Amino acid sequence: MAAAPANPGHPLDALAADEINQVVFLLKQAKRMRADAKVASISLLEPDKKEVLAWTSGTPFSRRASVVVLQDGKTYKGVVDLRSRKVASWEAVADGHAGFLLEEVLGSAEIVRHDATWQAAMRKRGVTDFAHIMCNPLSVGYVADENERRRRLMNVPCFDTHGEGNNAFGRPIEGLMAVVDLNERKVLRLVDLGPVPIPPEMPKYDYPSQNPPRSPLKPVEMTTPNGPNFTIDGGRVRWQNWSFHLRLDRRSGPVLSLVNWNDHGNERSVAYQMAASEMFVPYMDPTPTWSFKSYLDAGEYGLGLLALPLSPGRDCPSNAVYLSGTLPDDNGKPTQMDRAICVFERNAGDPAWRHAETGSLGVESRPEVDLVVRSIPVIGNYDYILDYVFTQKGEVVVRVGATGMDAVKGVNSHKLTDPTAAEDTKYGTLIGPGVVGINHDHYVNFRLDLDVDGPDNTFMIDHVVPRTAPPESVRRTYWQVESMSQSTEGPVETHGHDGQLRLVNPNKTNAYGYNPGYVLMEGHNASSLLSEDDPIQGRALFAKSPVWISRYMPNERFGAGEFANESAPGEGLPRYTADKGPATDTDLVLWYTVGFRHITRAEDWPVMPTLWHEFRLRPFNFFDRNPALDLSPDFAK
Repeated sequence: MAAAPANPGHPLDALAADEINQVVFLLKQAKRMRADAKVASISLLEPDKKEVLAWTSGTPFSRRASVVVLQDGKTYKGVVDLRSRKVASWEAVADGHAGFLLEEVLGSAEIVRHDATWQAAMRKRGVTDFAHIMCNPLSVGYVADENERRRRLMNVPCFDTHGEGNNAFGRPIEGLMAVVDLNERKVLRLVDLGPVPIPPEMPKYDYPSQNPPRSPLKPVEMTTPNGPNFTIDGGRVRWQNWSFHLRLDRRSGPVLSLVNWNDHGNERSVAYQMAASEMFVPYMDPTPTWSFKSYLDAGEYGLGLLALPLSPGRDCPSNAVYLSGTLPDDNGKPTQMDRAICVFERNAGDPAWRHAETGSLGVESRPEVDLVVRSIPVIGNYDYILDYVFTQKGEVVVRVGATGMDAVKGVNSHKLTDPTAAEDTKYGTLIGPGVVGINHDHYVNFRLDLDVDGPDNTFMIDHVVPRTAPPESVRRTYWQVESMSQSTEGPVETHGHDGQLRLVNPNKTNAYGYNPGYVLMEGHNASSLLSEDDPIQGRALFAKSPVWISRYMPNERFGAGEFANESAPGEGLPRYTADKGPATDTDLVLWYTVGFRHITRAEDWPVMPTLWHEFRLRPFNFFDRNPALDLSPDFAK
């Protein structure tokens, strides 16, 4: 199934292959794009929100593309109107750089391997055969020098892949890194801290290499023998009472829009759009070959671009349906991304609800089934599983699974009893002979344009406040709920509240007079411990608070700003909310960061068991009663 139909029938459908070709043709016809230019992105520029909400099937809609192009050593951005066949806007980008091209990632590795100074530094380390050397180009993060910030740079460390094994990141050549100018295609300089022994082992994590491998299980499967209970029509997904539009975006991965619940024939809005906004991964080693590592993975690389094909029966269960996406390659040619997203139903064996009455009144219990939308971007050593889970209880659960392997540093010590172990493990854990996993953080920011029963909402903070009971009561204490709204946009200052956060529609009520709402049930919500004046932190200030609210603006889409590569501090959410505009009874966007620290451990090596992190959107007085009350106790025969 294709996420981008050949003839888009919905305003939010991803650009189809012929539309991408048309964009490139129009840019070249208008002499905006040279023949040797490279395409960083061509993506749907969504129509105005009001236009989308007012649109009815079969009627025309506007169709525009947002374009980022590299040429003349500069980054250009523009808008192409596909209906009028014109270039609507075109300008050079003043600050920051576009995300990386695939050919830049691959090409910079070759530039390094052919550099004479790098080869000489490798020979000092006893390496003369470069055929088995894998170089791993990385974003440079913050660039302090203003002149150098104009350059398009990558930092390139390398790894020795000699020997039997399949962990390409297992044998780092520590203390040596090349800084590459991508426009001039040359090594600007080397960072050489001196030779460190290359770790002796090439770790193996394939099944046959385990000694002995665990015997296969008898089949434990999820199947839908009579076919799925969901339908996908173009980009529109329908399941139980849920419906939403789904497409693949180069930067954000899956984008879910127009998320509605059919409440006994009444289509009620829960969210206009939900998508990953940015991912900030800072490492906690201040040495020169590690201190720059503070990735903004969505903006620098692309969660959709790196969504490699999903493996049936392993990455997704046997009952999954797979969707492909269409993205342009570096030359603007449409390329199909096979099996980039899977959609499946899951029965974990849990009850959606149950109750057993005493006596002979029996038990009422309902089996729970969820619908899952999954994508797995592979960003270097890390694999991130992104799940959007829809429940029969009106909830949406967003999950981030972290797996893959630690980013490791080569060291002298093999055990904690070695003389250098204390120094070697200052910033991480010894997880293999000569290998330290460096401690780091993950902050995955989601842009949640919730429209609870419509776009005009208010953000509420419910504080749980302890009270002293009146003298005549047998009790001494109890608690009450005090609710207050946040009147301006910006980070949510909860002051360690013991309660809940919710978005409500102040203009509507349920059967009992309550304003319908959705609660944000925070899960993993660590905030960054780096100081705000740290330039590494300054590029991702969204991570200083797990929850932000902003007024809806169509061009405010990314928590760390539009051009994250080599960006300056202060972009994104701090800039979006700087004017502290009013945030009650208006169209609001909720930004939530799934934050978790990774203190590395031996069990992470040579590949990490998946660790899940999540948050939940749960209805609160949105319904008049339990929305799962009408579930059948049995499955259809």
